[in-house]
Amino acid sequence: MRSKIIITIFLVFLQIPLFCLQFDSLNLGKKVGFKTIIEWELNISSPPNTEPPRPNDPRLLWVSQQMEGRIYWPSVAISTTSNTLYIGNSGIDGEPEGAEYTNAVYAINMSDGKIKWRYDIDEDHVIKGPIVIGPDETLYFITVDMPYYPYTFRDKNWKKYLYALTSSGTLKWKKVVSPTNPHFWGTTSPAIDSDGTLYIHVCISTSPPTYNALIALDSNGDEKWRFEFPAKEGTVWPPPAIWQDRIYLNTSSGLYAISKSTGGLIWHASGGGQILTTPVIASDETIYTCIDKILYAYYSTGDKKWKFNAKALVLAPPVIAEDGTIYLGTTVKDVEDDNKKAGYFWAIVPSTGGVKWMYNIDSYMYDEYDHTWKQSDIYTPAVVGKDVTVYFTTEYRYTFALNSNGTLKEYYDLMDFASGWRGGTVTYSALVIDENGILYKPDSNSIGGKYNASIFAIKTQSGGLANSPCPKGYCNYKNTNSYTK
Repeated sequence: MRSKIIITIFLVFLQIPLFCLQFDSLNLGKKVGFKTIIEWELNISSPPNTEPPRPNDPRLLWVSQQMEGRIYWPSVAISTTSNTLYIGNSGIDGEPEGAEYTNAVYAINMSDGKIKWRYDIDEDHVIKGPIVIGPDETLYFITVDMPYYPYTFRDKNWKKYLYALTSSGTLKWKKVVSPTNPHFWGTTSPAIDSDGTLYIHVCISTSPPTYNALIALDSNGDEKWRFEFPAKEGTVWPPPAIWQDRIYLNTSSGLYAISKSTGGLIWHASGGGQILTTPVIASDETIYTCIDKILYAYYSTGDKKWKFNAKALVLAPPVIAEDGTIYLGTTVKDVEDDNKKAGYFWAIVPSTGGVKWMYNIDSYMYDEYDHTWKQSDIYTPAVVGKDVTVYFTTEYRYTFALNSNGTLKEYYDLMDFASGWRGGTVTYSALVIDENGILYKPDSNSIGGKYNASIFAIKTQSGGLANSPCPKGYCNYKNTNSYTK
């Protein structure tokens, strides 16, 4: 009997190293202690990187110097004058709840990804949209008070600020532009005309009835005029769009066309919802807006042309290819197909609103690290290259490049793209392609709750942006949302 017990104990101990070898094959690292597991659980899309560093993907030109915090809502602006990328972060430092935000604007050299300067923003002032470059290279952006994450309620004392910085990173001015905050989902930013006039969409009163306003400001932040209208509290405030002599504004009470010079009403198309996107204007003056799940097309007279059901909630505006094709991504929120793993990516016929094709990315949503299927939204607008390639990015890990017929050209897995970087986290940050065909993809990662952010510079064959009125989010390199030349 004793000999059987001894043999059994021996066999058990013999199996322990074999089990450890099998566990190691999961790529969780050679030592999976308590600390490592806790760090992984804080951000499941960034598992502990304890394996030997893998080489960079050959398509990667550089990864920028790391920025503190997380890139969530801000998008890159490009100054071709100074060869500089501008980006803001709105990141979480440490544990999510009760955390301090690390908020700053960074200037990054486009040649090598090195940081030129950093401007720190007041604590809890979170940048809620892209950096926008004015005609004199002044940088503008909007922040909201957001004392902690997650954003679970709306404090009536929170404010919204408009900042102006010089291109060297010093403050020109800032001013309060709203006594409250927009809906958590969605971004907001000023639209800027060629004469330097800024147009902002804000809530001006939350006391019933709620009112919003389109406000025109000069480059010093002084008000020129305002157009007020009834609205719903707790909605997204998308940026206005500038087209010739008018401003288009998508609101919770419908689409407005407003005189650029006087602020007077030209026409109003009734409608509205809670989740809204900025208007996008085609070369034939068709206006595209998204409200919740629906993409609407309007004539320049305000009459409705057609509508398209995207089958899930839309948070990012469409973009337009040179031939007029409309590209639109969705979330998996309120999705009509319960089995859908990721947002839809649609190519839409501009004349009728019919479907050209839909690209399905569900098969990419399996996570080999935690052996589960992810659900992944498309939060950001796509970008169309001069070679007609269309690029879009997802909440989980992947950026895709598609041919104009809807077939896959290539994809970029940010979990395994740069040596030592485990990325691919949620972001509203829009993609952009520069004049040399370099694709810029902001990303963040987290180990132990400490966020860091970088920008990936990826080599493509696209040769710049497509020749269309709106080939990328916020219209152009400067993110002005202006269609005037």
